[in-house]
Amino acid sequence: MQLHFALDFDGTISPIDTTDLLLATFADGRWEEIEEDWRAGRIGSRECLSRQVALLQAPRAALCAALADVRLDPHFTAFVTRAWLCGATVSVVSDGFDLAIIHLLHANGIDLPVTSNRLVETGAGRWQAAFSNRGEQCPSGTCKCAAVPADRRVVLVGDGRSDFCLARRADFVLAKGELAAFCAAEGIAHQAISGFADALTFLEPLRARRAASPSRLTLEEVHA
Repeated sequence: MQLHFALDFDGTISPIDTTDLLLATFADGRWEEIEEDWRAGRIGSRECLSRQVALLQAPRAALCAALADVRLDPHFTAFVTRAWLCGATVSVVSDGFDLAIIHLLHANGIDLPVTSNRLVETGAGRWQAAFSNRGEQCPSGTCKCAAVPADRRVVLVGDGRSDFCLARRADFVLAKGELAAFCAAEGIAHQAISGFADALTFLEPLRARRAASPSRLTLEEVHA
């Protein structure tokens, strides 16, 4: 089977959480109280995000301008290019929002399939969260498990709680931060990374074997 890399965005591709950035800039302080309810497990991320986004007040241009100083992981583009050259497919799967993700990808000259939540303008600088990729039994805004191809071996690259469910189902995980601790505690096959510079080392055996044989490789063959 062909390999597929599913990449989280906030905290992974972007070192900072872009949703938190927009909320801290354009919403009142109640967004942090809602965040605490989510962190304490009292609400799921879909309810959390829906309530937080309702507090945003700013036009689209202001939201995009607030993202101008966000810098993506400096090795992210190299990772995507190397993965493609190795015959793998790549997508972004995020519980964040399309406005920030697509804006920042395009600003960096990157075009990838994106599965995420949506920000919908409702007028007068107000916004509503839309969850077109939700799962019936999933409390997240975007069900990451449903967002990855079923016919490929999946390698998740992520950093936090929104990645926990997919980490259990993925064939392998390249894990930062809280996700690395979760994988270690759950006995999930993973490699702890600090960023895409480390993730590039995961691709090296795949690149070498791809050069030796142009056929598609399985995860087992990569690390044999």
